[in-house]
Amino acid sequence: MADRFPWLNASLPNGQSCKWLLEKEVVIIGREEPADLALPYMAVSRRHAQISLVDGVCCITDLGSRNGTFLNGNPIGTDPQRLRDGDIIVLGGAVTLRFNDPGGTAENPRVGRLEGVWIDPGNKDVWVDAHRVEPPLSTSQLALLELLFRTAGRVVSRAEMITAVWPGDDPRGVSEEAVDSLIKRLRARLRQAQPEREYIELIRGHGARLIIPEG
Repeated sequence: MADRFPWLNASLPNGQSCKWLLEKEVVIIGREEPADLALPYMAVSRRHAQISLVDGVCCITDLGSRNGTFLNGNPIGTDPQRLRDGDIIVLGGAVTLRFNDPGGTAENPRVGRLEGVWIDPGNKDVWVDAHRVEPPLSTSQLALLELLFRTAGRVVSRAEMITAVWPGDDPRGVSEEAVDSLIKRLRARLRQAQPEREYIELIRGHGARLIIPEG
């Protein structure tokens, strides 16, 4: 019979692997009992992390551990972080746990457009022809791209760009060279994800626009 509960697969420093069912509403992970899941390694704190069931969703929280809890490579704090099937948890650099949810829906990347430029409104990921731009754009690059994305197909003037990217600065203090340099860097970043197409068109003497693919 298939497991009804989510579970963790652990890869231990000694090369062994173990499996723990998450049958309780709150599971404490630590170095020793009374932790529900005891991992006897010095890099793991006595009370290291907690997995809890909140409104039918499993979440993980760091409990102030000395060496940290990482979810998919990112450090987490005391705010609960949702767990999804396939997530990787690392405790103190010593133990790797894989979260498995038999009732979970496999989660593919959120891509709202398979052709052209698209910005995920939730996490601000940028996609070009369904290729994610990694590492993420800088703050100024993202601000410019969001402006072009909102006005897709229309030529955006340099004055509009300055207002969007440098909202607190005196527009007279932002040179054309600074704007041109930003556009150049943004185009280069998009080409890293999709080198075969150019989606930002420069309109000499006017500004730039985001090209919308036909169809």
